[in-house]
Amino acid sequence: MKISSEVKIGIIAVVAVAVTYWGLNYLKGRNILKSFYEYNAFYDDITGLEINSIIYLSGYRIGQVTDIYFNTDKQGEMTVKLGIRKNYEIPRNSVAELYSADLMGTKAVRIMLSDDNESYRPGDTVTTRIVPGLTEMLDNEIMPIRDKADELLTAIDTFIFNLNYIFDEETANDLKASIGHLDDASREIRDMLHDDGKLNKMISDIKSITGNLRKHNDDLALALENIESISDSIAQSELKSVINNTNETLKYSHNILKKIDSGEGTLGMLVNNDSLYRSLESTSTDLDRLLKDLQENPKKYINVSVFGGRNK
Repeated sequence: MKISSEVKIGIIAVVAVAVTYWGLNYLKGRNILKSFYEYNAFYDDITGLEINSIIYLSGYRIGQVTDIYFNTDKQGEMTVKLGIRKNYEIPRNSVAELYSADLMGTKAVRIMLSDDNESYRPGDTVTTRIVPGLTEMLDNEIMPIRDKADELLTAIDTFIFNLNYIFDEETANDLKASIGHLDDASREIRDMLHDDGKLNKMISDIKSITGNLRKHNDDLALALENIESISDSIAQSELKSVINNTNETLKYSHNILKKIDSGEGTLGMLVNNDSLYRSLESTSTDLDRLLKDLQENPKKYINVSVFGGRNK
């Protein structure tokens, strides 16, 4: 069977287009001859991530990003399609980390496998996490420093403003006056320290007093010895025995008062027992009445007979 030239040209054209399409996709990192399973991943920020970005597993390339679009269900969230080769099963609860693959900020995805025995199915949503890159880390470290620098500059500016406010013309004049007063004080101090000054006279008087004390040092020592001998005489006298006797007397008096307070003895009962006091008071009242009646009516108690007979 003879193939016409037109058919040959068509076959060659189809093969050329297929090879060109495969080559372009291969250069993009997509091998159309290999099949992929797609999984969904949601990220809040995908800066640096593009379609055809590489997906790694333990540093080995297992797929690529096949599509990126906005999530209509959640505002501001991006949906990323993860195309992973069919021969790699992803356990559930595995995490798809978005990280910086180089210093230029190029992003990639790496799969952090879990210990789950069940695997994701194609079309499932994978757990995601964003790992801060070098730029983000520097921003996080530099931002607090920058804020503190701004606060410091603000404090310096306020300090300079306050200085300008404090050192106005009136304050400067007051400061000059204070410096003048300090100069006057220093001059007075110099005058005091002069040979004819008050301080030198005071020092001379102190020297004179100390000299007199030094001259009468023997007299002072003798006086101190006399005072010591007097104190020894007092210590050796009977003053100590007198004090001891006084202490014994006070102790005895204290015991007596304690017994009276506790109700011991007649005096204690008299002090502490109200009924005894009242009985004595009643007896005294009755006796007083008896004496009074005896004075007023003596005949009631004394019978006198002149003739030896009994008065009737």
